[in-house]
Amino acid sequence: MECKALFNQLLQREIPDSENLRKWILDWSELSSVLAEESARRYVAMTCDTKNKEAAENYEFFVSNIEPIILKETEKLQKKMIEHKSLNDLEGEFGNWFRAVRADLELFNEKNIPLETELNLEIQKYQKITGAMSVQYKGETKTMQQMNPYLQTPNREEREEAWRLLTERRLQDSEALDAAFDKLFSLRIQIAKNSGYENYLDYIFKAKHRFDYTPQHCKDFHESIEKIILPLQREILQNRAKKMGLAKLRPWDSSCDPEGRPALKPFKDGAELISKCGNLFNRLNPQWKEWYGILEKEKLIDADSRLGKAPGGYQITFDKTRVPFIFMNAAGTNQDVYTLLHESGHAFHQFAMAEQELFAFREVPSEFAEVASMSLELLGSEDLSDFYSEADSRRSRTDALQDIISLFPWVAIIDAFQHELYTRPNHTAKDRKEIWLALQERFASGIDWAGLEKARSYSWQKQLHLFECPFYYVEYGIAQLGALQIYANAKKDHNLAVQNLIKAEKLGSSKPLPELFTAAGIKFDFSPKIIEPLARIIMDELKC
Repeated sequence: MECKALFNQLLQREIPDSENLRKWILDWSELSSVLAEESARRYVAMTCDTKNKEAAENYEFFVSNIEPIILKETEKLQKKMIEHKSLNDLEGEFGNWFRAVRADLELFNEKNIPLETELNLEIQKYQKITGAMSVQYKGETKTMQQMNPYLQTPNREEREEAWRLLTERRLQDSEALDAAFDKLFSLRIQIAKNSGYENYLDYIFKAKHRFDYTPQHCKDFHESIEKIILPLQREILQNRAKKMGLAKLRPWDSSCDPEGRPALKPFKDGAELISKCGNLFNRLNPQWKEWYGILEKEKLIDADSRLGKAPGGYQITFDKTRVPFIFMNAAGTNQDVYTLLHESGHAFHQFAMAEQELFAFREVPSEFAEVASMSLELLGSEDLSDFYSEADSRRSRTDALQDIISLFPWVAIIDAFQHELYTRPNHTAKDRKEIWLALQERFASGIDWAGLEKARSYSWQKQLHLFECPFYYVEYGIAQLGALQIYANAKKDHNLAVQNLIKAEKLGSSKPLPELFTAAGIKFDFSPKIIEPLARIIMDELKC
């Protein structure tokens, strides 16, 4: 039966009372799960091989022909539900979802359906641009991800050569990426206007159901990062320069070992990475061991980088069968280990909430979803014996803790950049450069960009979130504070901290964001009183 007919059956069904309303909601949820899994499987096939014409066409068909139906028919079902006389009887069970549905209905405009379709297709075009990027290095064709190990070599000339090669390749597509962003930006602005908003910032806060914080909270967060975290990042980089015997660090000096040791080589290929992470989870927690075993057995991890594969990493769920899938681009680096730990955290979250009947409750706010993934990075970094010697484990962990410090200023830059762009709907590419460079100066950490001004002005184009999922970045900062609280709790009682995390994960999004944090034994708070003590924990460990 075709998609629209299934929605129509739900729309036409008589719902005499709250008991029947609940059954109707769960039937709708099941249909949503089936459609979400079909979309996910097509997306996975397309991103795993961007050169596969059939996979691209299958995904494009779903985006162009099925998603518009889903959007339009979902709005009809939402209205039917919200207007039902017995809705209040289910408020206790589904109230958090009802709040989100009411927000969605307020935003809905049928004119946005074709625009959403166009957005998805434009994102796919962007992915084709980035997926096709490669360089010739030492007689071999390398993906951008496969060049990462060369940025970590102790040989400074080789690092610079690799960095310049990568940067020049990206700059070849700078105009194409600017054009891609302009197209995506204009579509988003129009969507906001159609929904009655003067700017996309206010629209997206409501669309992302950010009921528990405001744009001003984000700006305050940026300022706190600038005052509390940025000096720590500068201190770390000054110590790095001193160890390297350099007056100033250049962009190619930030990823290598400051003591001149070769880059860490934790594994040879994706299969070895997957296997070693399995051993790690076996020791960390029996529940994680069981869930990861399913990922391995069912081959639900695509780890290796290869030509034609879309960049980046993600975890996506096949909702009908309730199993997660992990996509990444491993190239044998230390960072790849943390990427798999991170995405496994998301996967375990999906396993934890698989028993949530309502499809909507298995879609978790990013602010908490990233707590699950970032906590795995921190807890996993304490036991890397399958990958490294004791000394190299300490080295890897030091890098991870320093990366947490450097993450916060980057979060502030990316988020502030978007706040500025999306409240200036008529900005030009030139304006965009100026805004970006001003933020680079505001959060400057001591890297010397002299003579590399063009590369610096386009460095925002490396951040795929700006193209694919706007305003999905401050969540990393909020969640990192949550993960650090989990980590601090684990220092006192590892098993209790993990149990509380899993308990909170099982709730899905059935509770508001602050309640999810509370269930995990942590606070939903990104004020200085939370940031300062957590930053001290990191710095104290780094000085051990």
